[in-house]
This record gives sequence, structure tokens and C-alpha cells, in this order.
Amino acid sequence: MYAPLFITLKSRPLLAVLYSVTLVMGLLVALPMYATLMAEDGNSLAPLQLLPGFDYTVYSDFMAQSRKAISPLLSVGRWMGLAYLLLSVFFAGGILYRFAQPGATFRMVDFWRAASTYFGRYMRLLGVSALFVFSAGFIWLVIGSLVIAGFEDTFTERGLFWIGFGFFILFALAATLVLCIGDYAKVLMFREDETNAFQAFGRAAGVVRRNLLATYGRYLLVIAIGAGLFGLYFLLDGLIGMSNWPTIIIMLVAQQAFILSRLLLKVWNLGIVYDLYGRVK
Repeated sequence: MYAPLFITLKSRPLLAVLYSVTLVMGLLVALPMYATLMAEDGNSLAPLQLLPGFDYTVYSDFMAQSRKAISPLLSVGRWMGLAYLLLSVFFAGGILYRFAQPGATFRMVDFWRAASTYFGRYMRLLGVSALFVFSAGFIWLVIGSLVIAGFEDTFTERGLFWIGFGFFILFALAATLVLCIGDYAKVLMFREDETNAFQAFGRAAGVVRRNLLATYGRYLLVIAIGAGLFGLYFLLDGLIGMSNWPTIIIMLVAQQAFILSRLLLKVWNLGIVYDLYGRVK
């Protein structure tokens, strides 16, 4: 895990590209939202009341008054989220090329060429992964609903909640396992020039199954680190708050550091998968 981390930390131009794209996409949503909020709030104190923390009553009152202006921007945000997902798929080929040529000087032309070469394959792989994630969700939803219905007269609402939560955890584990297999399938398609997404996913599933602790264990570790960073950000938000301009600036810096750390984790994870696949395939 250390060698991919060192390569990731040395790939500052790559991280700068990913961060710049993320920043631009965020601003495309944030700036119109800010302008709309300034135009809609008038003399309302709602935006100021939301600075210290989320208040559903304030939010619902403000949305009831300004829903027509805000709703289109929320729709734009959803479309930008979809666009970011597609860009993440697109960038995967360029990121893997960086780990395939760790000693070479980073060149944008090589990054874009690798990204565009594997984009079609990875889009098909995204469809295969989504199929298995939705299948796992449906299976655990059906089983969980049947179990809850069977014990409805035996347990209290709190007990039924924990049963449902247990099945949600099982679904989350199944979904993350599918996503882990998907990452190994990306590396397989990159290293072995595989074009069939189903075959790549099946072969990658065999690699993960035979080396479950080394592959899925590391994947869960990266997720845990990301969750820890997420918790740290919310801890800082709770301690510092955003009650005035200095605290707003501090939290803005913390927010951008969090975004950059998430991008670093994403690149590092693909580096771990690339390195480990070469040793366990």
C-alpha cells in the first residue's frame, strides 16, 4: 500500500487536474445557487439562521417561499452529479496509466489519451457493476422485508428497526464488494487489454474471492479512512461553526482540504488495486 501512496503523492499534476475539474463543477452549481439565494432572501434571516447548522423548520419555510427559484438549481445539481460520475469513469484510464508509468514525466496528452481509450470499456463495466449492485439491493430488500413481516408481532418497533438496519449493513457489504470487484476489473481490462465487461468482471471476481482479505480488506480500509475524514470534517464543523467571516473562511479551507483528500484516496485506491493485481492474479 505504501508504494502506490508515494506515487500518488508525487503525482501533483494529476491531482491538480482532478481537483480543478471538481472545483469547476462545484462552482457551476454553487455560484448560480448563491446568486439565487441572494435574490430570493430579500430581508429574510433564513440564510443567516442556517449558517450555524441545519434547521429543518427554517429550511422548509424558506423552500415554501422560494421553491420555484430553487428547484431548477437542485435539478442542475443532480445533473452535475451524474456528469461527475461519468467524468470519474473517464479519468480512471488516465489514473491507471500513471501507475503503469510511475517514473515517466506526467503529460496531459498521455493522460487524456489513456482516459479516452478506456472510457467505452469502463462505461460498459459501470453498467455491469450497477446491475449487480441493484440485484444485491433487491435481494436483501426482499429478504429483509420478509423477515420483518415474519417478526412483526414478536418485536417492538425498535427491534424491527435493528433487524432492518442489519439487512442494510449486509446490502452495504455486498455493494462495496461489487464495487471492489469492479475496480479489479478495471485494472484487468487495462493490463490485459480485455474488452468484454462481463468477462472482466467475472475474472476479477475470481481474483477477489481467492484473495479476499488482501483485496476486499484493503478496499474496506480505504473506505474506513474516507469515513474517518468525513467524520473529522463534521467534527470541525461542529466545533468551529460558520457564525462569522473568519470561521467561514476556516471551514472553506477545511472543506477544500477534505475534497482534495477524497481525490487522493480515490487515486491511491486505484494504485493499490493496480499494484495488488499484479501480485495476486
